[in-house]
Amino acid sequence: MKKRVLKCWLMGLMCWGFAQSASAQQHPLYAQYNSNGMVVNPSYPSMDTSASITAVARNQWVGMEGAPKTMTMSFYTPIKSTRTSIGFMAFQDKITVYSQTGFHVNISQKVKVGENVYLALGLQGGAQQFKENNTQLNAGDDYVFANDKRYWKTDVGFGFMLYGENFMVGFSAPSFHNFDLGTTENKVEFKRHLYFQGAYIFTLNSDIKLKPGVLMRQAPGAGVNFDVNASLLMKNIVWVGLTWRTEKTTSAFLQVQATKNILFGYSYDFAGNQYLKTYQQGSHEVMLNYRFSWSKDKPVTMRYF
Repeated sequence: MKKRVLKCWLMGLMCWGFAQSASAQQHPLYAQYNSNGMVVNPSYPSMDTSASITAVARNQWVGMEGAPKTMTMSFYTPIKSTRTSIGFMAFQDKITVYSQTGFHVNISQKVKVGENVYLALGLQGGAQQFKENNTQLNAGDDYVFANDKRYWKTDVGFGFMLYGENFMVGFSAPSFHNFDLGTTENKVEFKRHLYFQGAYIFTLNSDIKLKPGVLMRQAPGAGVNFDVNASLLMKNIVWVGLTWRTEKTTSAFLQVQATKNILFGYSYDFAGNQYLKTYQQGSHEVMLNYRFSWSKDKPVTMRYF
């Protein structure tokens, strides 16, 4: 029994440690955040003129016991005849015996600052439940792990985005507070996360566009990490791209605009860490997005960001 507890905790510490460096502390890591921007920046809904719903499922480090599994569902819509958008996001993230489940609601507003250039400001608030499923450890009379533990915590965040037809630059703190959860014997610290992102669209010819981009992630104790990516859009139907992270991992993704309303995406992460390669076979992420056509007078337009 003690060996089982020790094994689970060693695996948990290893997964948790890699998660710290891979996702800048406790925020889940996504490969296709460009198509699900609410997970990074609360002002993202204001960049779209259509309502949208997105589902993402991520299975990280396949083959490793207790590896992270993340699911997210988000929805947003502009409010008719205004420059305001509202949104909702629900998510669940699991790693070993730990899990966090929560939701956020947000509101964003855009203002015109130039010819086809807008500044979007967003606020979000929500709550999360953090759970330790300690009974899965079968720890017997060890009082620290004898019972499951649950903690609720509210949180707020903000973000802004400056964007035009062919560029975007944003800054956000989707979780603004620092806080601790748990007991003195088993305390978990959650740190404020900061994001900076930017991207630009280059038209190479009538059929192909190139979009380079960068995402910077920072949290106390985790340093500064970067995602550097580049993608090609062919005939406004197929996206193919690569992302390199300073944590020495690489992602490849493919997205298909199946119809004017439906976008499907898949990404695969290659582990750059030799130690990780020994225990897992990469990470998989699937994404499905649907954008609504409320009227024939206002059809869905192509999105580049």
